[in-house]
Amino acid sequence: MDYDTIDDVYLAGKNPEYDAAAKKLLSSKKILAWILKYCVEEFKDCSIADIRDRYIIGIPEAASVPVLPDETNAVAKIGTDRISGERTEDTSVTEGKVTFDIRFRAITPHNELVQLIINIEAQRSRHTYYPLLKRAMYYVSRLISSQYGVDFDKAQYGKIKKVYSIWLCMDAPDDRGGITRYRMQEEPEYGNILDEKENYDLQQIVMVYVAHARADMENRLLNLLGELFVSEDDASRKKAELIEHYDIDLNENEERLVSTMCNLSVGVYVRGRESGIAETLRKTAVRFLNMGLSVEDVAKGTDLPVEKVEEIKKEIEEKKI
Repeated sequence: MDYDTIDDVYLAGKNPEYDAAAKKLLSSKKILAWILKYCVEEFKDCSIADIRDRYIIGIPEAASVPVLPDETNAVAKIGTDRISGERTEDTSVTEGKVTFDIRFRAITPHNELVQLIINIEAQRSRHTYYPLLKRAMYYVSRLISSQYGVDFDKAQYGKIKKVYSIWLCMDAPDDRGGITRYRMQEEPEYGNILDEKENYDLQQIVMVYVAHARADMENRLLNLLGELFVSEDDASRKKAELIEHYDIDLNENEERLVSTMCNLSVGVYVRGRESGIAETLRKTAVRFLNMGLSVEDVAKGTDLPVEKVEEIKKEIEEKKI
C-alpha cells in the first residue's frame, strides 16, 4: 500500500472540483503577489504592484512539476498571468506520482541575477499520517536538487538558487491564524569563523495558518486568504471585499472560480457544516479501511475518534458476511 500516495489524494481535498478551482485561483499573480509580500523576506519592502508585474517571472507551474526524483521538470513559459495546469495531484491512486501544487520563479528586487524558486502548497489540514513539516523539508530539498542539469551542472554549486516552500493550512489551531518560518541559521560553536549568508540561506519553509472564523487580524495576507477560502460571503461580496481592501479586481474567469467555490458545500477546507463534513469523513474512512489502512491510521487521517473508526470498520465487516 502506497501511504504517501494515499495522503496526497486525501490532501487534495474532499471535493476535486473545489480543489481545482482553489488552486487555479491561487495561480493568479494578483494573489501570489500578496503571498510573496508576507512570506518571502526579499519582497517585504516591495509594493504589491511591483511584485505582481515585475518580479514574478514566466508562467508559474501547477500540476506539471513532479516532486519525486528522476522525473522531467516542466519548462516555464513567458507572458501570462496564469499558472499552467489545473490540478496538482494525479487522479490515479495507483500511479504514485506526486507533484507540487504551484511552482514558479521570482527575481529579487535587489539582485537581478538571483532568482528564487518558490512552491506553494494549499492544504486542507495540517494533520496527516506524518509531520507535515517533514514533508515540507523534503519538498525544499527536491526544489534544490532538481536544479541540477537546469540551473547548474557538474561542480557549479555556486549557481544553486534559493528556494521557498510555502504551505497554506486552513485549520489554524484554536481558530487563531499565524505564520511560522523555518530556515537554516549560522551558529559558531568555537571561534568566530563565518561564511556569507547567501551560501547557506538557500531554503526556507513558511507555514501559513488561516483561521476558520473571520478575525480582526493585523496581518493582511491572513485576512485575504480568510476572505477567499473561509468566509461564508457569496461571490459578489467576496469580489467587492477584494477590490475595496486589497485592490484585487477579479476578471471574469477568476470570479467564476470564486463562484464555483462558493456554490460547493464541501471543499478542500473544512467549513463548519457539521452534517456534510461528518458524512464526507465517514466516506473517506470507509475508503481508507477498504484500502487496508489500520484503524489508528484512518483516525489520524480523518480526525475521527478511534472508537468511531472501529464502529465504521465493524459495519463494513458485517456487510461482507
